Amino acid sequence: MAGKKGTAPPRSGGPGRKADPLSAVYRGLNSIHLTVFLFIVLGVVSIIGTLIEQGADPATYARRYSPATIRLFEALGLFDMYHTPWFFALLLLLVLNLTVCTLERLPKVFRILRGVKPVLEPGDEKRYPFADRLRVGAGAAERAERALRRLGRVPPWILVLDAAALAAAAVVTLRYSLNPMEFTAFVVIPLLYVALLNTGGRLVRSEVQGTVYLFVQRGGWSRFGVYVTHASILVIFAGAITGNLFGFKGFVAVPEGQTQNQIFLRQQRLVDLLPPAVASAFPSKGTLVINADGHDHGDRPFLALPFSIRCNDFSVTYYDDTGRPKDYKSDLSVLRDGREVLRKTIEVNDPLVVDDIYFYQSSYGPTGEPGWVVLDVTPPGGEARRYRARVGESFAVEGTDTRIKVVSFVPDFDVVGNNVVQRSNELINPALYLSADNGGRLLFSGWLIPKHPEYDSPTAGYGIRFVDYWGWQYTGLQVAYDPGVEVVWIGCSLLVVGLLVSFFHSHERVWARVRDHEVVLAASTHKNRAAFEERFAALVAEVRGQGDRR
Repeated sequence: MAGKKGTAPPRSGGPGRKADPLSAVYRGLNSIHLTVFLFIVLGVVSIIGTLIEQGADPATYARRYSPATIRLFEALGLFDMYHTPWFFALLLLLVLNLTVCTLERLPKVFRILRGVKPVLEPGDEKRYPFADRLRVGAGAAERAERALRRLGRVPPWILVLDAAALAAAAVVTLRYSLNPMEFTAFVVIPLLYVALLNTGGRLVRSEVQGTVYLFVQRGGWSRFGVYVTHASILVIFAGAITGNLFGFKGFVAVPEGQTQNQIFLRQQRLVDLLPPAVASAFPSKGTLVINADGHDHGDRPFLALPFSIRCNDFSVTYYDDTGRPKDYKSDLSVLRDGREVLRKTIEVNDPLVVDDIYFYQSSYGPTGEPGWVVLDVTPPGGEARRYRARVGESFAVEGTDTRIKVVSFVPDFDVVGNNVVQRSNELINPALYLSADNGGRLLFSGWLIPKHPEYDSPTAGYGIRFVDYWGWQYTGLQVAYDPGVEVVWIGCSLLVVGLLVSFFHSHERVWARVRDHEVVLAASTHKNRAAFEERFAALVAEVRGQGDRR
């Protein structure tokens, strides 16, 4: 009954009131336990993504897994899980969790920094973990002030670090061509951290009715280390999402002497899944084409680039003892409107970069089509000239009536009995059979073996040098474009700084109250207490000097 004695209205949030769903969601997002859980889940997902190859050819999965396993993995999206809705949901949940935690706790840090009282009132020293009361001789205030000033100074080794950091920044800037985002990641953010190390503690001195109050603090910025780490993770996620939306990975095979401008995509770009009106608002590095070669690839698309790649030449070097490929290079040209605008010879780990699109040397192989035998021919008393001919064709030697025919060519020959046979398609040990006639008269014929000239057949005084078997191989190029990678670099740089600040720096505060010959010291630090205890003991010893401790 409302008027009954002892009856009280229900408390706010108690059984008499329904819980606010939005408040419950906010409290859930503002949870460190959720952060730890999400990091564990993302770690497990990353391990699964390492064990299960992402975006591979269906034939690869068919060789590795049973049909039932393939159906299960496809249903869960484990073959391309970094592009699945549930993976993006995990990232979004972590982003919201970190954002809410930061917004909830960051104002408290500002209140702590603004609310520091520079005066140590009588009895305040009992509130702090480090405190001492000293009895010193004459000049107690000057001695305490000198000790606190020294505590707030920047250590001398910081000057050495400054010089090293500036020198490294100059080398990086001069040696590498950095765009603004790369410059921010590799120069600006590290220098900002070094600049923080140069911030010492400012001494605050006041005197009231014969009592001197001293206060110094340093490292207040270290309280923001965890929030820099939070921000870095958000930046990394933003870069990863940008790369997943607008980036692509693909492959293109370019035969020697030919040009290509379409690449085969390993996965369809996510931006192409957006409505055309939305997708057109974003810049694109190419035009999507389905089944450009007329064959069915399961609707896996091609991307037509705004430029073309031409393979001028492809070469392979081999280990002498095993015949295994040692290195392979591709001489590539970039064409725009049929005109060459860039040319570079690439090899493994040295890509061609065009419009932030990377072309990596990854593979090679025979095209299945006959190539051109390239020879340098020197007639008797004449000069060497270069000629090309396909197998079965002949060419006229300039300045003579001689025609030389390439009868046969073997890229990797062996002798079985009295016959020359081909061991492999690698250009390891070539052999070519030539014949020459002069006015209908056979001049010479026989095998030429470039690596074993002692077995060459006579050539009637003609000097013949094998140069190359050109146009029968293709170069395989991995193609990658990731517009978010520079954002990720900035995030990684911030992450390193945030971790350094969080683990190796602390906010230290020291107070002193001096009256006559008595000095009262108090101090606090928000972490690394064991290390600060030694510094506080050294401070007490410096202030005490030869005085007696009470």
